[in-house]
Amino acid sequence: MKMIAILSAASGGGLGDLGFGKSDVAVGDAALYALVGLAIVVSVLALLVFVFWLSGLLFKSKLMNKPAKDKSQSAVSSEADDGDDEQLMAVITAAITAVYDSENNGDDVRPEFVIRRISRKK
Repeated sequence: MKMIAILSAASGGGLGDLGFGKSDVAVGDAALYALVGLAIVVSVLALLVFVFWLSGLLFKSKLMNKPAKDKSQSAVSSEADDGDDEQLMAVITAAITAVYDSENNGDDVRPEFVIRRISRKK
């Protein structure tokens, strides 16, 4: 309160000069303005929720409409991939071992790691 009195005395006016005094807007009008503002905010948020829901629905339907692979074709390709994966794992393991051996100058030192899984990034 002291700060308001100091500012009031410095400006040469009363509390109305600082914006804390009476206003020309009635309480009923201020309440109406607050309700209209709240209604606008809520309606815009509801519109945004609807837009995002609709876009999610459209993208989901586009993903569902993608043509599926033929099951017989996918079974044959998965069998071929299993054999290729085993060979690929053996080649990668051999390459890592060769690099590790070359770094140790041919010494018979066991590596400090174990290769547990090799996964393909999609």
